[in-house]
Amino acid sequence: MVDFSAAIDEETLARLGVEKGSRRLIDIEGRAAVLSQLEGREYAISAGGSLSNTLMALARLGDASAAASGEAPLRVGMVGLVGSDPLGAYYAAQMRQAGVEVCSPAAAGANTGTVVVLTSPDAQRTMLSYLGTAAEVPVDAALEAAISRSRLLVIEGYLWELPHAARTISAAIAAAQRAGCVVAMTAGDAGVVERHHADMWAAIDQGIDLLFTNASEAAALLRYEPAFDLTAPAEPATPGGAGGAHCAAGEQLALRLGPHCSVVIVTDGDRGSYVTALGQLHCVPPCWTEAAPVDTCGAGDAYAAGLLIGYLKHYDLTAMGRTAARTASAVISRHGAALTSEAAAALAASLPALAGKGGDARRSPSAAALAPLTPRVSP
Repeated sequence: MVDFSAAIDEETLARLGVEKGSRRLIDIEGRAAVLSQLEGREYAISAGGSLSNTLMALARLGDASAAASGEAPLRVGMVGLVGSDPLGAYYAAQMRQAGVEVCSPAAAGANTGTVVVLTSPDAQRTMLSYLGTAAEVPVDAALEAAISRSRLLVIEGYLWELPHAARTISAAIAAAQRAGCVVAMTAGDAGVVERHHADMWAAIDQGIDLLFTNASEAAALLRYEPAFDLTAPAEPATPGGAGGAHCAAGEQLALRLGPHCSVVIVTDGDRGSYVTALGQLHCVPPCWTEAAPVDTCGAGDAYAAGLLIGYLKHYDLTAMGRTAARTASAVISRHGAALTSEAAAALAASLPALAGKGGDARRSPSAAALAPLTPRVSP
């Protein structure tokens, strides 16, 4: 995806007829109509999409950490759909400049997807997404070989919107399991969960080791939770509501999802986040910078990158959560969804201190949830 990001006022949102804070799919003609409304305004163009934001942040944190510690640099690659249009070439160049190798060749005749990100004065973002030319992402021999050389495979939740996504994701998980590669998955958004809940649960059961959700996504997942008897049958709940065994509180959502994966993360806005592993709940407070939040777009993507860099550096879960919160705060204090190289360098300088406060990962009981990974409880 390529992001077109603009700060707009309430009147512009009203003229566009979109609900503030929502995500809506548009076609290529709809994209042209929206961009015409932004004529005369300043807006930024950047390589975007949730996975791109996470991988760029991860690469920049890895490079900054390596420069500070003398370790080998982190190698980050991405497989997906890249169009053969000028936007696709721009996207690939931007990703490589950020340290992410785009392993997929451009798809002949395909259009690259875009997201128009409109940020209102209260830091809420409204997204209008054109998904580009839809096609299956094949798990071919080249991708299997790349997975076999990797420590970590990240599956982006928005991948579920592509054709034959269940086949792609199942094959990728199987390849990772054969190679002993840890599998992380993000949920995308609550709408993605609503549309693909059965396939998502099948993937979780097959072997998702780290599951990233926010509170609304977790609630949507639990509406469709497979029969799983903790003490009594689960009662359905609506996202954002409470009922029976389900509760909208972030910690309750994390505890309810916890038995299904080795590690479950539920972010809950300014209330912080919750991490479960080995039956333990870790509450991670939000991290606030001196500057007030100005743009929440990319906060969850940055949080995932911070937690994953902590995992790759063998931090315990408490230090991983703290690193994730710090990374998210570095993104929301400025406009744009990407973690800058300057912010990554500042964060990297604080990583050893964060790890020290969290304890030695090799001796931490919570670290056992990741290395080695504990068996999952199947629904």
